[in-house]
Amino acid sequence: MENKKKESLFTKYLKMFYGVSSPLDEYKRQEINRIGNNSFIACWLYIATLSLFLIFYGTSHPQNAISIFIVANFVFLMILSVYIIIATKRSKLTTNEVSVDNYKKAKRKVVYKGIGFGIYFVLAMYLITPLTSLSSGNKSYIESLKHPEGGFLSFIVGGLIFGISMYIIMRIRIKKMK
Repeated sequence: MENKKKESLFTKYLKMFYGVSSPLDEYKRQEINRIGNNSFIACWLYIATLSLFLIFYGTSHPQNAISIFIVANFVFLMILSVYIIIATKRSKLTTNEVSVDNYKKAKRKVVYKGIGFGIYFVLAMYLITPLTSLSSGNKSYIESLKHPEGGFLSFIVGGLIFGISMYIIMRIRIKKMK
């Protein structure tokens, strides 16, 4: 019987965030640290720059400053996400190497994960979407849960698209080892 060392919750989160499916060896941990450090430095510079901008511009034009702040944060997070995706792919952190014997099993596991991601998306959107209607004051949270604005079909279609997309991404990452 093998004595496997349990992964900490933080390690599991790191692997999930960066898309690493295999165990973290020293190379993968170093690459994750490098990507994380680069991202941190970019975040620090962004926050410092945006804070200076908001100090000078926000005092005279608060409405415009808030709008710029929201859009800038969204754009920055998208750029940072693309960097992380590209860096993990270049470092081959996301490649899931499986033996020829386990290839069918890995493909089946990816199908189940895709279904799980789809269900998660449907549930998350079903529970989060009513929060947006709270700000308008038209409906209560419970009323919005009973009668969602886009209808239940929109959540299901979104979940299908998300689940299929995640399946395709995970399926592409599987590589047969010889």
